[in-house]
Amino acid sequence: MRSLAGRCLPILLLLWLLNAVAAHAQTQAPPSKPLPGDPLASELRNIPSGYSLQGNNFFAGKKQAPPPAQVQGDPFTTAPGKDPFAAQSLLAPKPGEKKAGNAPAELFSLHGYVESRDRLRIKDQEAISLRQRLWLESEAVLYPAEEPGGNHRLRLFASGALDSDPAASGLSDDVPLWDFYAEEVFLTIDTDGVDLILGRKLLRIGTGDGINPLDLINPLDHRDPLATGRADSRLPVLLGLGILPLPTFGNLQEASIEAVMIPFPQVNQLNAPGSPWEGRGLKLLRQTAAQGRLILDDQEKPSQSLQNAEFAARLAGTLYGWDLALIGYYGHLKSPVFSRSLSASAQGEDKLRITPIHPSFAAVGFNFAKGLERSTIRGELSLKPDLPVMLQGMTSLPGYVRRSVWEGVVGWDRTFGTNLYVNLQYFCTALGDAGEVDGLVMDSIEHGLSYEINDLFWDDALKSGMRGISSLSGEGFTCELYAEYDLTDNILLAASLMLLGGPESGQYGQFDDNDSITIRVRYSF
Repeated sequence: MRSLAGRCLPILLLLWLLNAVAAHAQTQAPPSKPLPGDPLASELRNIPSGYSLQGNNFFAGKKQAPPPAQVQGDPFTTAPGKDPFAAQSLLAPKPGEKKAGNAPAELFSLHGYVESRDRLRIKDQEAISLRQRLWLESEAVLYPAEEPGGNHRLRLFASGALDSDPAASGLSDDVPLWDFYAEEVFLTIDTDGVDLILGRKLLRIGTGDGINPLDLINPLDHRDPLATGRADSRLPVLLGLGILPLPTFGNLQEASIEAVMIPFPQVNQLNAPGSPWEGRGLKLLRQTAAQGRLILDDQEKPSQSLQNAEFAARLAGTLYGWDLALIGYYGHLKSPVFSRSLSASAQGEDKLRITPIHPSFAAVGFNFAKGLERSTIRGELSLKPDLPVMLQGMTSLPGYVRRSVWEGVVGWDRTFGTNLYVNLQYFCTALGDAGEVDGLVMDSIEHGLSYEINDLFWDDALKSGMRGISSLSGEGFTCELYAEYDLTDNILLAASLMLLGGPESGQYGQFDDNDSITIRVRYSF
């Protein structure tokens, strides 16, 4: 197994060479002024939500062009200069939720992009994804504001895509060759007292950067679980969100109560056999079941009834310039635990039966963030008092126990000079009462770092950098070297090198064979 140092050294050398070439080109080529409103000047990001903090001047020190238009729901892009993990209030305007005073005059808009994204696995030079995508999104005002500058009473946002991926569909049957689907579709209702959002939506109630202990509402996208080296891909869910502004006083600049209901819970779909993202443990279970040594049941998802509804609440405010929030959640575990029981065989012998299930649990948490001129500090702490934790021994019944689990993340980011961005976050998971049960799959303490470093070159047309997650507890690492270039006002060229490594039993090390090169070409309209 290659070591972490062995993998990161060539990456650092490649990054240094890329920066040197870009810097040399800046001194040789006459600068070209960036086009205002470029819809493709974007950062490779997964999380579509996130709002910049006051005082977090990402591009301070240099006059910038107006921010580019962004395609909502795109798991790879975020407008440059926009902190995708900044502390957010759900009252902040988003695509589909804009206030009339800030919205364009038209009552309907339609835009999108066409993109070719090709991913080649380095180990065997096999294409694991050749996704061709047509993405569309629209925004419509159904009930305009009665007065100029007022809030539109009723707005509709919708996005969806037509995908074709012959490579991924040829590897496993959980990715269709053609897939036409709706992504986010929701109504925003503005009243004098309460704002409501109803529909299918991506929603983050936590603000952790890289690692988010309270990102509990949306399940992973099993087709592309890793969007970048430090961010995952999520799927929207059907939900209802109510936002009640609270009165402010003194140094309390804003406050709100936000309540969420997910009537039909959604969980992570287990990858099918042959998928490049089929976990090592799941693959071994399937092989053992095929040999007749155990019974592996189908994934047992929560029934789609109101009795299994999930709930979340958030009390948020800005006090003395600090963004603060208290969060509560009750729902189902997104990743399954494997329940074990004994089942009598036809020969009268007991045979081990394993069933992937999603038990319910609760979580509470607190987060904070503060903008300090060109830097931001933020943190998040959560307690999951009855979280199901797997047992290692195959004969241990019922296969898991419930334990109190503390999760936290604290970090800092800053822009140096004009555009050099550095982001470092430390995360930690502590297992309560771990000494009472031997053989847990989790260590009593697991921790690590997430990071990102990027810069802009060629009059801000080229963005390159490195990002990833490094476990300090034997779970492995991810490391991504990426670059993206705005060829024209509408055409984006992007490339990345993704490396994963560590022990085969680790969260990231089990996907060591998925080191890959990705090329993207996008035309936005």
